[in-house]
Amino acid sequence: MTDHETPAPRPGSDTPPPATGADAAPLSPVEEIADVPEGCVVVGVDGSPAADAALAWGAREAASRGLPVHLLCARESFALPTGVVESALPWEALEDGGKTILREACELAQRVAPGIEITCSRPWGGPAQVLVAASDRAAFLVVGTRGRSRRTAAVLGTVSLQTASHARCPVVVIREDHAEQDRTHGSAHVVVGADGSRDSERAVRFAFDCAAPSGRVTAVTAWWLEVVDGVVVTTPESAEWERVVSGYESRMRAAIGDVPADYPDVVLETRVDRARATEALLDAARDADLLVVGSRGRGGFAGLMLGSVSQNMLTEASCPVAVVSRLRT
Repeated sequence: MTDHETPAPRPGSDTPPPATGADAAPLSPVEEIADVPEGCVVVGVDGSPAADAALAWGAREAASRGLPVHLLCARESFALPTGVVESALPWEALEDGGKTILREACELAQRVAPGIEITCSRPWGGPAQVLVAASDRAAFLVVGTRGRSRRTAAVLGTVSLQTASHARCPVVVIREDHAEQDRTHGSAHVVVGADGSRDSERAVRFAFDCAAPSGRVTAVTAWWLEVVDGVVVTTPESAEWERVVSGYESRMRAAIGDVPADYPDVVLETRVDRARATEALLDAARDADLLVVGSRGRGGFAGLMLGSVSQNMLTEASCPVAVVSRLRT
């Protein structure tokens, strides 16, 4: 285990101290993220039950893939009133608290995935900020979130939603009540939205990665309102209905491509449902171990970082959700 540390802030200061020497500039989050090993699984930790659930999932998934884990605990700086008495600030307690979080997180990771390679760091910046910076080097990120409800959408925006919206690698979001012991990594049932968008094509690859070596992937696409020859299609098994379904099946096959050939022991199932996309995915993922979606589907606006379907999955799905976004630049 390696712990890359930076010095504590001076009492009364809202910026980190110089990295080295009197004239050195403070490290930015991007500079400190250089400590993140290339191709590792990065897990955001803060000592909360949600973060512990994310760590358990991430450690087991990393072990099943033979990847190292990097634990990232953000150190936020706060602006303080000029009249604050320095001796009243618990700086040492704050520093010790961060070290305790990382120590306990390392112990948890070793318990759930014995022998796994672990590194850790405490870069300066907000949690979402440093996680997004780490996404340039990570295979994928894992973060925790509280509960599942309509109200969660507002709470989610603080870290999970911001990270999923801006990360340049897949982001897996784990609820704190996730029963991790029920999941067998390496033989999971993974549901993936495959609507033919560029993000969904990358989502398919990630879904197979998570199901490998011997799991099952269910690829889902959905349609709701289609018009053929000027007539709205509503009659199941009619020629028009079959024509619509055939078109969506072709689009799904294009999104899946040759990916299954690289995973010969993963079973592939496909579904073309007449339903809203959100309804179709939630129904298919009811008993799944993981739901994978692209950050934006075919109907997404170019300016949006995260589509409405992806946001709905993060707040409503009963299983962990992975959001697969744009490629690194």
